[in-house]
Amino acid sequence: MALSTTPTVLRRYIAFELRRLRETASKSQLDAAKRLDTSKARIAHFESGRNLPKLTDVELLLPFYGADELVDGFRELIVQTRNAAAVFEWDESMTLPPGFDLYLGLEQGASRIVSYDAMTVMGILQCEPYAEALLRGHDKGLPDIEVQRQIDLRMRRQGALDRDESPVELVAVIDEAVLHRQIGGAEVLGQQLEYLLTAAERPNITIRVLPYSAGVHPALHGPFTILEFPIDRDPGVVYVEDRIGGRYRDDTEDIDEYAAVADRLLELALPEPDSASVIHKIREELS
Repeated sequence: MALSTTPTVLRRYIAFELRRLRETASKSQLDAAKRLDTSKARIAHFESGRNLPKLTDVELLLPFYGADELVDGFRELIVQTRNAAAVFEWDESMTLPPGFDLYLGLEQGASRIVSYDAMTVMGILQCEPYAEALLRGHDKGLPDIEVQRQIDLRMRRQGALDRDESPVELVAVIDEAVLHRQIGGAEVLGQQLEYLLTAAERPNITIRVLPYSAGVHPALHGPFTILEFPIDRDPGVVYVEDRIGGRYRDDTEDIDEYAAVADRLLELALPEPDSASVIHKIREELS
């Protein structure tokens, strides 16, 4: 069951499955705690991904949940998670939005990302000047050294799109307004649009423009990102972010809702060739 992904993704999956199996068995966290002769808080930590369970924990819990057949697979996952080296590291002293450190590990371990960008181009598709303009505009007091550290981090994240083995598949729906919003001025926006055109030439990157003519659509509430992972039965996770920080939705009904919204946006968005033409036209107008 060895998987090519990050420890963050594996840990999140173990947590998700333990919660799902417990709920399917109609057991409470207190029931599970009694089975292990431990505290309810420890079970909650397993199910939030804060703590990784011991092998003996799953050997007792899974039969209790009626899932004896999954014990061997869980043992392998736990060992793999413990032994896996971090594939993407960053300085934890950096100023990041609350919850974004988890996103970094999930993004690098994702097999597919679907996003809707309503205000700005998503971080993994930003060029350096555009990223710098956003960072400085978001926080005027951010020291130059911190700005550069965050730009470097943003650029390194893009390695997930370029790696030789299993690069992330990215489907980005970008609102037409984003293409006109002059982050950093006309010259910087022009560089960003050129960057998008180059990125769209890669086989694993799809960029679709949601035109003004689409009118009312089901994502007027704002941007979101759906991350899918290379693990059977893992439903993925939805990430949404505001100025205060990021939030995750991993309830299957919530994920299905966002997936339906993404499908509708792709129905309304321009085809890839037409999207590229729109981006190119706006780029030419800027110059």
